[in-house]
Amino acid sequence: MIQIAHVDRLELAAVTGGPSDGHRRLGAESWSGWVAGLAGAALAVILLFARPDLPLPRGLDPGPEAAGRLLLTGVLVLSAGRWVLLRARGRRMRRWLSDPHLARAVEDLTEDLSLRYGGDERWELIRNPEPIEVPWREEEQGGGAGAPCGGSIAAYFRATPARRLVIMGGPGAGKSVLALRLAAELLQERQPRDGQGPRDGQGPVPVIVPLASWDPREGLYPWIARHVAAEHARACTPVTGAPPVAVALVLLRTRRILPILDGFDEIPADVRKRAMRRLREGTKGGFPFVLTSRQDEYREHAPEQNVFARSEITLCPLADSAVAAYLNPGGRPRSRWTEVLSRLEGAADGSPEDRLRSVLQVPLMANLAREAFSEEGADPRELLVPGAFADTTAIERRLYDAYLDAIYSPSHEERTGWDPPTARAWAGFLAARMKADNLENLAWWRLDEHVPRHVRVLALVPAFTLSVALMVRLDLGSWGWPASIGLSLWQAYAIVCALALLHTALSAADEELSPPQQIVRPTGTRLREAVRGRRGRTLAVFTAACLAAGWATTVFTRSGLWLWAMTAITWVTVRWCGRRLLLVADDPFLARSPGALLRSDRRATIVLGWLRTAGPPVLTVLCAVPLLLLGIWFAARAGDASAVFSADESAVGFLVDVLTASPFIVAIAILNGAWSYRDRLVPLTLVLPLIMLPLYAVTPAAQGAVTTGDWAFTVLATLVCWLLHGTAVSAWGRFQVARLYLAATGSLPLRLMAFLKDAHQRGVLRQSGGAYSFRHIELRDRLAQAVAAETRRDARRQFRGRQLTSGALALTLIAGSYAVTLEGAAQAALVTGPIRSLPAACSLLDGEHIAELTGGTDTSPSTTPTSVLSRWEPGCVIAEQPSFPRTVRIEAGTRIFEPFFDLSAVTLASRQFASWRSSSFRFGLVTEADSRSLEGFGDEAHLHTGRHLVDDVGRQVLLAAVVEVRKDNVVITVRYTEEHADRERVTEVAQALARTALRKAGLAPADHGTPAPQASPG
Repeated sequence: MIQIAHVDRLELAAVTGGPSDGHRRLGAESWSGWVAGLAGAALAVILLFARPDLPLPRGLDPGPEAAGRLLLTGVLVLSAGRWVLLRARGRRMRRWLSDPHLARAVEDLTEDLSLRYGGDERWELIRNPEPIEVPWREEEQGGGAGAPCGGSIAAYFRATPARRLVIMGGPGAGKSVLALRLAAELLQERQPRDGQGPRDGQGPVPVIVPLASWDPREGLYPWIARHVAAEHARACTPVTGAPPVAVALVLLRTRRILPILDGFDEIPADVRKRAMRRLREGTKGGFPFVLTSRQDEYREHAPEQNVFARSEITLCPLADSAVAAYLNPGGRPRSRWTEVLSRLEGAADGSPEDRLRSVLQVPLMANLAREAFSEEGADPRELLVPGAFADTTAIERRLYDAYLDAIYSPSHEERTGWDPPTARAWAGFLAARMKADNLENLAWWRLDEHVPRHVRVLALVPAFTLSVALMVRLDLGSWGWPASIGLSLWQAYAIVCALALLHTALSAADEELSPPQQIVRPTGTRLREAVRGRRGRTLAVFTAACLAAGWATTVFTRSGLWLWAMTAITWVTVRWCGRRLLLVADDPFLARSPGALLRSDRRATIVLGWLRTAGPPVLTVLCAVPLLLLGIWFAARAGDASAVFSADESAVGFLVDVLTASPFIVAIAILNGAWSYRDRLVPLTLVLPLIMLPLYAVTPAAQGAVTTGDWAFTVLATLVCWLLHGTAVSAWGRFQVARLYLAATGSLPLRLMAFLKDAHQRGVLRQSGGAYSFRHIELRDRLAQAVAAETRRDARRQFRGRQLTSGALALTLIAGSYAVTLEGAAQAALVTGPIRSLPAACSLLDGEHIAELTGGTDTSPSTTPTSVLSRWEPGCVIAEQPSFPRTVRIEAGTRIFEPFFDLSAVTLASRQFASWRSSSFRFGLVTEADSRSLEGFGDEAHLHTGRHLVDDVGRQVLLAAVVEVRKDNVVITVRYTEEHADRERVTEVAQALARTALRKAGLAPADHGTPAPQASPG
């Protein structure tokens, strides 16, 4: 029996990773894999017990029992392997829970935050020209207030009973600056001293988290974990493969991170009550925190001390002496502030001096006043004109306007070429958008969120256009399913690409935004981290051995599918090495400047952007499918030595027939793929050409039609498509789309980075690593008020049925991909062979050669039937004119083969040409006939010599030579006949004429070294 006297908190938490951690939920993967395994097992049981006839030719059918046993064995082996991998993955994911790895994450986080907070530009504002010490007082539990005090805020925080602190103050009072000072002091205490290493026992790592972007519908700590993981992904990945969000959440739960929650008042008013309830529930059990807020907004929702223990301090107004020292350092008697400051001393209540005095006691207003009235001709005495300002709000508004007028003065146009009103309107646009989204930092890589989705989709059009152009260039024939539609395969693929673009435009969830990337050196340290541990080294050695053995086997297998699989596996390895060793996410807040961060991502995109497109699901299909098919085929035909020659064709045919006979497998695969990989369907579409070409190449009707040039062109064009897609989804690519769109609409300048840099130099923005933010949230809000309401960002509205539409498009896209691959490329009906047309036969002969051979006589080609007794009919005949003895005859003919049933055009031409090898009689060579093969002509060539009867030359028996050449699906034949010539003479001339015909047909390069045939000496 267990007795529980008190339960402070019972918490059940599920750690899940969002898009930022790069990991998919294990649950979706697990059930989808088991469903696929059950489907395979069900098919195996049907084959074993029902014993249906497989739709395969008799010589290729392994039988239902053998196929069932093979399939069941494969399912069991794959299921066991999947279970082992999941267990190993679980153990690997638990590695980062160990104290050494969590301590390493804390050290890295401390280092990142020290650099970030130490370089914050607000320190310059605080210390220029002299630091402003803002006093604060402790709020008593009885409702009273203590005396103003100062000193180290970190020391006060450590002295609080529960280390739970609330910092209150008015607008611009310095709450965020005090929180920054607290974080900097706590981080300083964690720095190593005297070479003793990190001082991990000095408390948690302080992390400032702006609350403006928090939606209280989400738990406080999971949201903080996502925020920390997004901004400090490197620190939150202590070991390779660790999910950053889960690591950050563990650091929070184990009190290794101190959350400093900045800006409770910036949460929308209608959800502040829920936010306070979430804060109270999330920090039960004594979890430390720091909260900053305006006093009224906090007091409205603050719970009682007995249910929400904390210490509270309130920032005090600046003393008159501090204001005077800040506005008039040294007390110069002729300063423009001298008269104003003297009038503020002893001001009567309710007077203009009293109102200005209360305004200048706020640090932000004092800073704005100093900056606004520092220009020549500016006079701060206007702030004391009777009746000019009814209250302190009017004075504050005047200070904001004066400050903006000062920094956007006419000198602004001289320096940048932008006129001040336009530049101020641009700054107001940014302020309005950031205020609408409750954003503190202006991250340039997220600027595309302000661009309509249908405009963002246009960035993907070049990649898909080039991919469709590739399919047009390949021309893989007509779509085999259903044939009644009458579409060519490239047209069907174009429809799939259009569906992919439509799916992106109407997707219910935002696409995963790629953070800025950088290229790093593939150092030995990075390699050791990538293959850390015995398992990693074993996997690396095993992969290298498999690649070496696989490529060595490729030489002997002569299997296209095997070559395809090895290429895909090599690509997987190259992609893994590239992403692990060369390409890493750049930490925006550790960058030197936004421009440097942009250039780093641009360089990474141009060089390695193609690595982002093809993900693990696509690569798994490319690797696993051909190997599985070949394994089934070779197992079924283990005793047949000739199986390797028909393995490719039969394996693909087996897959197509099984899927056609079992449509439920297709349905399960489509549903599973659409659900599991719905966020990767668009990149999958760009990989389809690499899948369609091999499937098409091994079909009977296309054997020999796919050339080496087709393969090289497809691989190169696909890599370019992947590069275009990687550029479109990269941070740099999205920024370019946003920049062009916003410039076209007049919202921002085309030279956006130059404008932001200028605003930073003028003090409107401050820089935080690779991002900008407004100098103060009140300044942002003031700029946003000047923007017309119609230019502000509309809230994103999810129209009814959007998720249903997105899901339907995902299913359609998967079905379309299946249709153009297994039902398209694998069964495409070829229109013709690789060579579609040839010039006329007579145009293949050279006029100068003819003149030389006929002695310069006037000859003209003829296409009339000849009187030569042969079964071959040339398409062009050239002979001497009737006034001379017809001692020379030149004949040429061409033939283009097309597919016939299951024979491709190239295969049919090759078989027909082989049957003509010793058939001299078809050319009318009746005596002294001789046939042999020739080298250096097309794919293969034959030479026939002998005498034949020419009827229209007085039935003479003349010596002739015939050169017959096959190139792909084309046969070109040249016959040369000459009276009184020897065999060597007619052979030489016939070969020269054949070379010329090949060159003029575009089937051979120009050969300038081949001499023209000369006329006979006789």
